[in-house]
Amino acid sequence: MTRISTSTERNPSFRWLRAGGLAAALALGIAAPPAEARDVTIVLDPPSAETNRFWETSGDNNLGPAMQTLLGNDPVTGEIDTSTVAHTWEVNEDFTSWTFHLRPEAEFHGDWGPVTTADIVHSYQLHTSNDSILTGLTLLRGAELEVLDDHTLTFHLPEPRPNFLFAHAGRGIMLIYSKAQYEAEGIEGYDAAPAGTGHFRLTERRIGEGVTFEAVEDHWSGETSAVSTLDIRYVAEPATKLAMLLAGEADIVALPRELQSEATEADYAILSSTNAAMQTAFMFGNIYEEGVEGYNPELPWMDIRLREAMNRAIDRDVLMEVLYDGRAEKLVRFMMDPRGEGYAPELAERFDEDYGYDPERARELLGEAGYPEAFADPVIPIISTTLGGNPEFPVLAELLQVFFDEVGLQTEIREMDWGTLGGMSRARTAFVLRPMRNAPIRPSVQGLSIFYSSAGNPINFVETAQMEELATAMNASIDPEERGEIARDAFTYLYELYADIPVASVGYEVAVDPDTIVGWTYPGATAIGLSHWHLIEPVAE
Repeated sequence: MTRISTSTERNPSFRWLRAGGLAAALALGIAAPPAEARDVTIVLDPPSAETNRFWETSGDNNLGPAMQTLLGNDPVTGEIDTSTVAHTWEVNEDFTSWTFHLRPEAEFHGDWGPVTTADIVHSYQLHTSNDSILTGLTLLRGAELEVLDDHTLTFHLPEPRPNFLFAHAGRGIMLIYSKAQYEAEGIEGYDAAPAGTGHFRLTERRIGEGVTFEAVEDHWSGETSAVSTLDIRYVAEPATKLAMLLAGEADIVALPRELQSEATEADYAILSSTNAAMQTAFMFGNIYEEGVEGYNPELPWMDIRLREAMNRAIDRDVLMEVLYDGRAEKLVRFMMDPRGEGYAPELAERFDEDYGYDPERARELLGEAGYPEAFADPVIPIISTTLGGNPEFPVLAELLQVFFDEVGLQTEIREMDWGTLGGMSRARTAFVLRPMRNAPIRPSVQGLSIFYSSAGNPINFVETAQMEELATAMNASIDPEERGEIARDAFTYLYELYADIPVASVGYEVAVDPDTIVGWTYPGATAIGLSHWHLIEPVAE
């Protein structure tokens, strides 16, 4: 068994990549063997909700092989493109009216016919209903849809939304469902198998086990997948996933980086997204001002000195090595990315001084705050949970506990599934320190609104008058320079507030069996990090 590796520079903000297979072969001028259609098994973490009703999930339920959004993403750059059901779009000068033109050739699986504007209106109503719990709905809700003809419609928005396309590409805040199927079969039809427009059709969902897709013959796009059957299996235990890969029971496996070395030592390959796919952080719940629902002055981290102490207690060099095998970048500010508006490089220059590992200073801060005696309940509850695309979360929780205990913080780890944690957030009672990801990396204004302003209610972690003013101003502006300045002010404010514990900017990696998989190109532009399933390249049988 031979593994070919290469190093490729990608986005300036994300400069590492280890890959085996097709990309490496091309880089070295080696001809890859032609692929033939074959079955592929992928093992992933369980999603937050196992349902075909996408609007009742946080966006990570693995419907991507079958269901599409209005727009797509370039598999290499991640840029939003017209590779799915809309072939063109335009917007007015103040970003309040967005018009989409649908592909006449786009059609649903089975006998449910072509995609029309009636399906878009139907899908919009589903995803913006009161049952919807999708993250980022503020970018989608409030629109009036004007149908111009069967293949053209306009979203009229109540305010400028320059980043509106983000809701309609890989992030998938609105998937396209068939109205005809709903009228004929009701919601039960979707629960059994929704008709999508993707390169695969969903054939089976096994609750607690996984989901299976079959390739669509003669897909309307003209693209043919080299995978005949795609079997996604859900396994939470990392060691079990590794064992399945080594035993030949899986072709592609999402492994924590701490276990990836065991795979590579056995000559298995690691593939990564072509761009940084997510940011990770631990969030304080809830940094609210008095009078805001969910305000709890008894929480220990309501004292900014404890928030700073927790950040200074962490050796991020150790986190980068243990969690990510050195293949990640330290995150300076959650939601801030060099590709987004308001990037503040001066915060990176200040980071070591303000957030750097300094256990002595952490102990001093705790002493200044009178910890633990001055606190009714000084215990810091740290959530350990699993979430698709983030197999490192449980280990991260354990490492934080070790660092915190070392400086004198009292802690306890609470194991909790992601769905329960989401319910606590919606009830505004998530009085815990919890992991969070920004996946895919959102436009600055959306990230700031969702997590740090009342517009993100009920999942926002900060709600203060100053942040409300900044978020409102940025949402109202259509001037790029002004928006950038406001976003920079917001990022600086949150940085100085010690609003959370930023951890890392990472790609989405999978371990693959090079005897069965040649390569896979995906940009890290979805909530689970994976996409472009039809580009999986199997080895010829």
